[in-house]
Amino acid sequence: MAAPDSHFLLGEAKWFGSGRLSPLLPHEINAPEAWNGWRRQRLQPNLTGFLFPAAWSIFLLAAGLIPMLLHSFGHGIGMNLHLGLSLWIGSFFLLWLSASLISLNQTEGSPAKMWLWNTVRIESILLGVLVWVVYSEPVGYLAVVAMLISLPLWTSHLVRIATLLAWPPGRWLLPIAHVDIGLSSIDAEWTSESKRWARRPLARRQILSGEMGDTRLEIVLFGVREGNQDFIAMHMVHPSGTIIDPFVGPSIGHSIPFPRLGPTFADVPNVVAIQEQIGPPPVTPVAAKWPTHLIPEWDLEEE
Repeated sequence: MAAPDSHFLLGEAKWFGSGRLSPLLPHEINAPEAWNGWRRQRLQPNLTGFLFPAAWSIFLLAAGLIPMLLHSFGHGIGMNLHLGLSLWIGSFFLLWLSASLISLNQTEGSPAKMWLWNTVRIESILLGVLVWVVYSEPVGYLAVVAMLISLPLWTSHLVRIATLLAWPPGRWLLPIAHVDIGLSSIDAEWTSESKRWARRPLARRQILSGEMGDTRLEIVLFGVREGNQDFIAMHMVHPSGTIIDPFVGPSIGHSIPFPRLGPTFADVPNVVAIQEQIGPPPVTPVAAKWPTHLIPEWDLEEE
């Protein structure tokens, strides 16, 4: 049976290259047995939307730094200092802004969370100090050192945003037969936000840094409707507001742009720890049968 070009659960073939949709991508793994009945819904990857702004950011960085470096050695080309500083700072600002704009197209994305994730960091304070140093003393070795330090600083921002956007986005769905899904008796580690199913957040679980990696996470139960069928969706939400697929294998480290630096800078979770710590679903609603038109045809043949 030929694979379709688009599907409710599998996404669109153009998201993953020129080939057909695959039932299981190389980095994807099955959910633990406790999540039987839940199915993965792939969400649109966003890395390609970051390539153009990243290229312009490199241009702004070079256009600002090179003339200021020459000026700091006493061989300036006549560029106004304020213009050079604006281009330099603009290279960082463009990375942050483009990531926030990309989040507008993400499922339940939050530009505010993305902006805060990128800017409320010690690196932002360091950038401010470097800019102040160059502005106060634009000629001399101190300015040279400040500008050279900004290069790995800019690289760290590029790496962390690209790694996050390359991480597979996805959520897990379960069709339900009744709006009373058991939220009144949900596990103690969860906070219920509704008494019954609705098309909004239903419950949340906070994951502290160290439990599933070196970053805090949030698991959200969300009400979703497709056609006439109601679903519970499980969202694993990154601090940036991005929904990431919790069930991916260690091979994901080989498919991100910066396999060595990326996981460190981007605060992505530990995929092995997720398998060990996520536990069973917090509610056991009356599950409905999956609508046949929403199931991939090869799954129907197996059933």
